[in-house]
Order: sequence, then structure tokens, then C-alpha cells
Amino acid sequence: MQVLRRRRVVILIVSLLMFGAAAAAYFMTPPRYTAVATVALERGAEDVVKVDQVVPDVVPDSASVDTEVQVLRSPKLIGTVVDKLNLTRDPEFNPALKEGRSAPEDVERNWAISTILSHLTVKRSGFSYAIDLQYEAGSPTTAAKVANTIASTYIDQQVSEKAGATARASDFLEGQLDKLRVQVEAAEAAVADYRARHGLFDLGQDSTVTQAELSSLNTQLAQARAQEAEARARLNTANAQLSRGGTGEELGEALDSPVVSQLRAQRAEVSGKVASLSQQFGPKYPELAKAREQLKDIDQQIAGEVKRIVANLSIQANAASQRTASLNQSLQRAEGTLAVDNKSAVGLAELERKADSTRTLYQTFLDRYKQTLAQRGLERADSYIVAPARVPGSPTFPNVVVFGVIGLIAAVAVSTIVVAILQLLDRGVETTSALEKRLGVQVLGSIPDTKHLPELTDREDRSRPTQLVVDKPHSSFAESFRCMQTSINFNLRDLHPVVAITSALPNEGKTTAALSLARSAAMAGKRTILVDCDLRRRVSNAESSSMSSAGLLALLYGESKLHESIYVEPETGLHVLPRGSDEHHVQPFADSEAFSQLIAALRERFDFVVLDTPPVLTIDDSRVIAAKADCVVLMVRWRKTPTRAAELALRKLEAVDANVIGTSLSMVDVTAQARIGYDDASYYYSAYKSYYV
Repeated sequence: MQVLRRRRVVILIVSLLMFGAAAAAYFMTPPRYTAVATVALERGAEDVVKVDQVVPDVVPDSASVDTEVQVLRSPKLIGTVVDKLNLTRDPEFNPALKEGRSAPEDVERNWAISTILSHLTVKRSGFSYAIDLQYEAGSPTTAAKVANTIASTYIDQQVSEKAGATARASDFLEGQLDKLRVQVEAAEAAVADYRARHGLFDLGQDSTVTQAELSSLNTQLAQARAQEAEARARLNTANAQLSRGGTGEELGEALDSPVVSQLRAQRAEVSGKVASLSQQFGPKYPELAKAREQLKDIDQQIAGEVKRIVANLSIQANAASQRTASLNQSLQRAEGTLAVDNKSAVGLAELERKADSTRTLYQTFLDRYKQTLAQRGLERADSYIVAPARVPGSPTFPNVVVFGVIGLIAAVAVSTIVVAILQLLDRGVETTSALEKRLGVQVLGSIPDTKHLPELTDREDRSRPTQLVVDKPHSSFAESFRCMQTSINFNLRDLHPVVAITSALPNEGKTTAALSLARSAAMAGKRTILVDCDLRRRVSNAESSSMSSAGLLALLYGESKLHESIYVEPETGLHVLPRGSDEHHVQPFADSEAFSQLIAALRERFDFVVLDTPPVLTIDDSRVIAAKADCVVLMVRWRKTPTRAAELALRKLEAVDANVIGTSLSMVDVTAQARIGYDDASYYYSAYKSYYV
């Protein structure tokens, strides 16, 4: 804050320049207009015909949206827009037209594409499926036209790509179907020819003629064998009964025979008649004999019929046996034929598999071909235009706020750089607190610079600072030395202090401070003497024309007496021991015994002794003089003395055990210091300056 307060004028000037430059740039920049069109990705497709599409609709995700953003910035799409709008004939997109020259057509087209891409911004709208197309142009109509053309071309391109994919798929499937149709016909012909050559006639359900015949023979053989067994069983039963002496009437075949049944009925009738006649008449009764003859005849007929039945059973058994044998032979022949057919069926199966595979592939391609044909005319883009671009009514660039922010940033940045450079170039200190912090010693006060002291209106007063203590004892300049004197007295508590005033470098106000301090003490009633110990600079001013010619060195060499070498100012009563007007050599004297005796003599005769010493970093006598004094005050010029130089001077003084009681800022511009901060009393100068007017 102190730096800002101090450099506020510089900051203000730099800021005004930067804002002026920003304002000039704003008014000199041609306006630019931005039009915005919005497209969105489809999240669902219309199923007019439920078929598999050649280019399937994909549910969009975040990666899909980012991909479409890149598609919208593709040079191919932008090239189509250039061709549609014929932008190569527009000077805004063709720099050759502005320069009145021509270029190859492909070069002009590439220029137009690059111009559009450099002013086109494509970005996703938040986390939605919408994409914003922002195009900036010098004309509002051109901006809207280009943005809308990009959006519509993007949609048309999607439809065109799908239609092209469907057409290419249809053509491809049609060509493949022609080839597959020939392959299917050839495969089926091969199967039919193979069947004909090997007699493998197909009856369906994976069965051939031989297999059907074999199955039928097996069935017939089983039936024949059953019938033969049955016939043999009936024949054997009949033979067994006959062999046991039976009449055969009880045979099942006999019982089933109508002839036997009729004869048995007759026999029963005749047998009843014989029994009846036998009971009524004697055995020789003619009717009885006749009836018995009739019964015997019936028995013979029954026996003959039974024999005929048994013979028939034998014939049936033989016929069944022959039929079984015949079927068995036929079965064996069929089995042989089947074995041959099975060998031939291996080749047939291979041909049939090839034919089935070709037929299946052909059917698949045929179905897909029909689906593809059904999709023609139903292609739809995966995106749609949400909001077409409108012609902008006001320019988006230059923007007052943007240029204002740029001016502000430039003002802050350049001001910071300028202030930093000034601070780096300014190696001195500005406040007493900063001086105390850097040197680590007490600051006894600040001495104003009379050239910038507002309370002084007379130019002559400003040019003669040491005379102000006499002429204007109530000025702030004179008050600063009274403050220094008070600080010295309270630090030493000595009635006759010897004070050495020094500095690190020349031209830091050391001599002015020494003379003004001595005059202030003398005017305060103290018997004060000022000793000019700097043989290279004369302490007295030009007005002291009557000052004694004898000086310090003459006194030390015994060439004059003390009272002869001292000059007394009539206005202040200050005693001055100058270096002498004719002393031009700079022979060291501070470490001599004579100088030590002089200091002791002055302490006894005067209340306040001020030694004006050379700068510490230039003349080594300064350290010796400071070591012999009771205290040392190091003068530091405001904003001029490098802090490093003051530190080195202080270190040199501490090396000889000099009693440095403090430092003082000299030649301070109180008006400028008041703008720095409240670390110094001069910050409140405007409040107390009326005391010094």
C-alpha cells in the first residue's frame, strides 16, 4: 500500500494510457457479428418398416456428441458449404479478390475453408445432446447464412450418406444374388444327377426306395413267420389229436367248419332216432338198422371232412413256409441293395450339404435384399436443427466490456511492471520504519528537504537550508534538529556530549545536518562548538567571510592557539573550528594524540560538541573520529542512499566500537512521504503544518 500511494501518479498515468490504447483499439477494430445455430442428435428413430437398416441408428452418448462436434468442423463438410454458397467469389473469404489478383481454384477454395474454420466455434451445449454452431463474420447476413448452411449441409450429408449406403448395399446384394442363384441351380442339379445315377430316389423324411422296400419286407416277413407258426401249430395240434385216436371233431378248424357242424347236427338227430328206436324195438328192427347205417355214414363223412381239414392245414403250413422263405430271400436282396445305396449316400450327403449351404446363403441374401429395397426412401438423418441462426442485430466484437477488461488488465500489468522497475531502480529507503528494519538501529528523526517544504514560500529560504535554523526557528526544518538534539541528550545523559555526524556516502546532507544541529543547540543556550573534521569539504557557508584563516590542522600542529582558530557566529553564538581556508592537503590526523587532547579540551570548555566527519565509506578518518566521540549519528539520504551502503557504513563503525545511537533520514520530501504511508510523522504533515506557517 505504501508503494501504491507513492506511485499513484505513475499508476494513474499508465492506467490512463492503457485505457486510452484500449479505447483506440475498440474504435479502430471493425465490428464482427456472430450467428448461432443449434442442432441436436436424435435419441430415437421412427420404425416405419421393422427391418434391419444398412446404417443402424445408434443411441447417442457423450462420446457420440463429441464425435459429431469434430464432424461439424471437418474440412470436407466446410468445403461443401463453400461450394454451395460460392464463397470463393466473396472477398471476405478470398484474399486474392481484395488484392485484385487471381489464384488457382483449389487454392481459393482452401482459403475459404480456412477462413470459415478460423471463425467457426462448435461446442456442446452443457451436458445435453445439442450442439451450438457459432460463426463470426463481418456481415450479420453472412454470419447467419454460413451458420444455417453448415447446419443444413450437415443434416443433408447424413441423409445422403445413409441413402448412398443403402444403394450400395442393394447393388452389392443384387450382384451376389445373381451369382448365388447360379450356384444353387448347379448344386441342386448335381444332387438330382447323382440320385439318378445311383438310384437314390428320395421318398421324403430321410428315406429312400430301398429303405422303404426293406422296411416293407421286414414287416411282411414278420407277418409270414407269424402266420407260418400259427399254421404249423394248428397242423401239429390236429396231428397230435389224430395220433391219440381222436376223431378230430374237437379240432378248432372242425368246429369252425360248417360242413362238420351240419354233419354233427345230422348225427345228433340220427343218434337220437337210434336211441329212441333201440328202446322201442329190437336190434333187428329195420328202421333201427337203417338208422344205424345212416349214423355210420354220417361218422364216415365227418371223419372224411376232418381228414380234408387236416390236409388243408398241412397245405397252409407249407404255403406259409414257402412265403416266409421267399420274403427272407427278398429281404436279403434288399439289404444288399441298401448297403450299396449307403455307400452312394455318402457322396449324396456331401452334395446335399453343399446345396443346402448355397440355398441358405442365397435365401439370406434374398431376404436382406428385400429389406434393403424396403428402406429406400425412408432414410433419415441422425440429427435435426433445433434453432436456425438468426441475423444478429448487434456486433459481438468488439465488446465494450471485453476491451474494458483488457484495458484494466493491461493497466494493472503495465503499472505493476513500471512500478516494479521504479522500485528496483530506487535503492534508497522512504520511511523511518523501513530504515530501522534494514539497519537494526534507532531512527532519531527525519530532516525535511527545504526545496520541497510547502511552508516555505521564499525561494531564497529554500536554497539556504542551514540559515533556516536562524531565520525561521519555528519551521519544521528547525524543529527536526531540536528533536535530534533531544534524542541525543536522552541517549547519553551527559552534560558535555561529543557528537559525530557522518554518512555512508557524500552528498547526503551530513554537513548541513551538523551545522544546523550545532546552531540549534547554540540558539538553545548551550555553549556549542562545531568542528569541521572533513578536510575535503568546507563546513562554513559563503556568508562567513570573516572566519579565521587558522584551521584545525594548524591548531593540531601547534601553529595557532585554540582561541585563535575558533570563529564565533554573531547571530547564534555558535563556535566554529573550521579546517582553514589554506589547508588543501588531506594528511590523516584523527588518530593523533593532539586530536585526542583537542577533544578532551573541547569537552571541558563546551556543553555540546559537534564533529562534522567525512563519509565513512570514502575516508577512514571518519571511523577514528567516530570512535573518539561520545555518540555517532549516521545520516541517510531519503530515497538516494543505497541501503547496502548504509549497512556497510554501520558495520565499519561497529568494527571500531563507535557508539552509533541512531540514524536520521535527510533531505526528506515531506509532501511525497505523506503519500507513502503512516509509518512517519510526515504522513500527518497536512494536519500539523499550520504550526510552522
